[in-house]
Amino acid sequence: MKPPHLSTSWFVGARLKLRHLQLLAAFSRHSTLHDAAAHLGMSQPAASKLLNDLEALIGIVLFRHEGRRLVPNYFGEVLTRRAITILNELDRTREELNALLDGHAGRVCIGAIDGPAVDILTRAISVLQADYPQIDLDIRTGSSASLQQDLGLGHIEIMIGRPAGDMSDRQFRYEEIGHEPLMVMARPGHPLAEAQASSLAELTRFPWILQSRGSRSRQRFDAIFRDAGVSLPARVVGSDSLVVTLAYLMRSDALTVLSGPVARQQMATGQIVEIPNSLDLRLDPYGFLLSREALPSPAAVTVMAVLRDASRKLVPPALSAMSSNDRA
Repeated sequence: MKPPHLSTSWFVGARLKLRHLQLLAAFSRHSTLHDAAAHLGMSQPAASKLLNDLEALIGIVLFRHEGRRLVPNYFGEVLTRRAITILNELDRTREELNALLDGHAGRVCIGAIDGPAVDILTRAISVLQADYPQIDLDIRTGSSASLQQDLGLGHIEIMIGRPAGDMSDRQFRYEEIGHEPLMVMARPGHPLAEAQASSLAELTRFPWILQSRGSRSRQRFDAIFRDAGVSLPARVVGSDSLVVTLAYLMRSDALTVLSGPVARQQMATGQIVEIPNSLDLRLDPYGFLLSREALPSPAAVTVMAVLRDASRKLVPPALSAMSSNDRA
């Protein structure tokens, strides 16, 4: 008589147990019931009963006897193969869960302003990809204001930037890294490239392309002219796009202000040169910001450790002192 088809939830009705799967997998390595039972640390009678129960529960004979050997039939081969797959998946699940618990796997979203993104973040990414390849990194860049908003909303776990003036210590933790220098840049061969140190008056004779109004660098730029009693340059284009800024510099005598790390990176390619000047373009300190309202994931803790190490290697100790706020 042909056995009935198994239902959709046959394993529930058959009360299939993990021990059944382990016994089937043991038969893939050991051909006798005695050896399979010994592999599982159980007696031969107990293994025989477990196999008989399994066949009775699903209503299908799985093995045939050839002397002392138990040989799987077609049904036994299918069920044994699937049992091995299930056990392997459970083992991989264990490995993945342990990796998550150890902070060696998971997804971490980081937001960074341009300067730290070029230096600290890229150095950290190299280490993370080499040592923790299972950590899935999502990198976002933008202004400090927009990134802090994303941090507050939970869209990013770690921010590298400047805290807002009204930042609440109850909502965010802040670890100061240091100051971000700014540099006046232009195309190679610019009329001011060979000057000793251009004055404000000389700088106003040329067009500029700067970050949009309201940005920290734009505010600092305007304050320097205002404090010196010098009128701002008449020709200023606002753009937050580095691509647009570089393209405009190459096609004109325009000047711009870039974060030091970004400027040095582009100088290394020969795209732009520094314009000597005596301006104090250093911005307010920047650092790591983390939410106090959400515990960091194990993966985020690992990423923070790598970021801190990268910041210590790139920022002089005098500038990397911790702020009065506690560490994450």
